[in-house]
Amino acid sequence: MTSPTLKRAAFTALTSVLLLQFAPAQAAAPVATKSKPPVLSCTTQTAEGLSYTVITPGKGERPNTESKVTVNYKGMLTADGTEFDSGQAAQFPVGGVIPGFAQGLQLMQVGGSYRLCIPAVLGYGAAGTGPIPANADLVFEVDLLSFINPPPKPVIPVAERTCSQATASGLGFDIVQSAAGKKPTDGDMALVDFTIFDANTGVVEQKREWEKIPLNQASPIFRESLNMMGIGTTYRFCMPKTTDGSPESNIIVTLIGLRPAPTAEN
Repeated sequence: MTSPTLKRAAFTALTSVLLLQFAPAQAAAPVATKSKPPVLSCTTQTAEGLSYTVITPGKGERPNTESKVTVNYKGMLTADGTEFDSGQAAQFPVGGVIPGFAQGLQLMQVGGSYRLCIPAVLGYGAAGTGPIPANADLVFEVDLLSFINPPPKPVIPVAERTCSQATASGLGFDIVQSAAGKKPTDGDMALVDFTIFDANTGVVEQKREWEKIPLNQASPIFRESLNMMGIGTTYRFCMPKTTDGSPESNIIVTLIGLRPAPTAEN
């Protein structure tokens, strides 16, 4: 006959075996892993010197220089991967960023993710800025979320872009609307509406209303233009051609009124 003491010993041994058999395994201690270094190279190079990699292709139209984009982005130094800037749902005009970034955005489609490798010459150049050293190559990872295009600029009709008369200085002009109002003097401040447009394409470059222009502070050619006008008149002026290759711009001006020019403070 087995003694109670032996029975209890056998039961305890069996229980220990069962507990060990069905007990949950101890969780392994977490192993520290190093984060992967950022990728700082690109696969495709453009003629301008920008390189890029398509991480995720997008669909649809591409932005242009006039577009306003919404993006997620991260900027890093190519030299060591240091992150110097980032943004979520950031909005800005394509034409308002460094050349390499602007070129890259115009390659993308909505929903796309690109890596842009921007040489210093297409970035901040020899000057650098803030945390970006001089002559630093840059890498941006960019998600294009959306973009909008502004409405097209107005265009002056072909028949209204040129002038049929000219002054001795070479200033071209036509009277669009005549009036018998008072003419300004050098002591006056002119109140004008004006539209500046490309002389060749007619595209409106700038339009301002109720602009205040003291004649004694105006450029000689614009002072000559205003001195020809009376209150209520509208003139088209064709500026003499420049010799530096600048685009030719003409201007339509309406003289609304005259005020005494402000006195310069001592």
